[in-house]
Amino acid sequence: MSIKASYQGIVELNIVHWESIDNLGVKITEVRDSQKIYTNDIVEIQQIVDFGRVTERSHRIVIFFNLKRDLDNLGEKIIL
Repeated sequence: MSIKASYQGIVELNIVHWESIDNLGVKITEVRDSQKIYTNDIVEIQQIVDFGRVTERSHRIVIFFNLKRDLDNLGEKIIL
């Protein structure tokens, strides 16, 4: 029997120098991967909301994600 757990979460990303971002997709991938606790975790991005400029230079993005975890097969714990 495989016990699965599912979590939802959000991450707020404030980019200070918006004009110097070369590849926003790489930043979002880094944020997604940083949510993993175990190597077998699966993180799926559900939605990305761009709130635009907060100040003259910074930009605010909110990322909604789902994390799925197989409790019978966690994998190795990721140590940062």
